[in-house]
This record gives sequence, structure tokens and C-alpha cells, in this order.
Amino acid sequence: MTTGERWWLWSQPLVAALALLAGIAAWVLQAVDQYALLPSVQSVVTGTFVLPGLGVSLALNHLIVQRRAVPVLTSGEKLLLVAQYALAIILVTTSLDPAALLLGYLLWPLLIVAAVSACIVMARTTRAERHGEPWTSPLGPATDEVPLLDAPTR
Repeated sequence: MTTGERWWLWSQPLVAALALLAGIAAWVLQAVDQYALLPSVQSVVTGTFVLPGLGVSLALNHLIVQRRAVPVLTSGEKLLLVAQYALAIILVTTSLDPAALLLGYLLWPLLIVAAVSACIVMARTTRAERHGEPWTSPLGPATDEVPLLDAPTR
């Protein structure tokens, strides 16, 4: 396993820990009635529900990938992680603006879909590897033949 692959693999528990810590901080601030430190409704919702959910999802994904013979992420899994990280960064930065609630309404479902998709893809890949099954794309089988543009059709 290369150093880059290790970074990809261990980015999940690192971001999970950060997300869970931010969620715990939001819960503590609400428990001590310090809503002034949570400047918007979006920050309350993101801190209370979205970030802890992301943390649990990333931790679960890491455990799933660790069950592989060689715990390496596929390119598709890396893309899903990048999407989750980018959405989380956008949500956290826009949570500071009280007028950005609409953006939260748009991005929360996208982050949830990305997290669930990543979990499903990682579980399917791990299962296929552990059972010796060939992985098949949900888009259908790949063909080696590329049709030519000027080839006659039958």
C-alpha cells in the first residue's frame, strides 16, 4: 500500500473525529444555552444532526474497508469521499451566515445521499472482494469493442 493510499484510508476516521467533535461542541453549546455561538439555524442543524451523522458514516465506511484483504479505496470511493468532504466544508463555512439557510436545505440532502452511496459502494466492493465475486458496474457490463462512427449498422 502506498503512502497516498494510506492517506486516503485514514482520512475517513480523521474527518469522522473532527465531525463528531464539532457535533459534540454544538450539543454542549445548546445544553448550556449558548445559542449566540451558533450564529444561524443552519449552524444548529448542521452541528446537531449533519456533522455527527457524517462522522458515524465515515467511521462505518472505514470499518467496512478495513475488512478487505488489502484496505485500499477504489477511484469511485475516493470520488464519493471528495464529494462528502467538499459538501461538508461548504456547509460549515456557509453556516456562519444567517442568510444562507436555503443553501443548507439544498446541500443537506446531497451530503446524505453521498454518505449513503459511499457506504453502499464500499460495502458492495468489500463483499465482492471477500467472496471472490467479480465486481459488476450498476451501469451494465463494459464492452471492449468501441463502435466506429462510419461503420455500417446491421
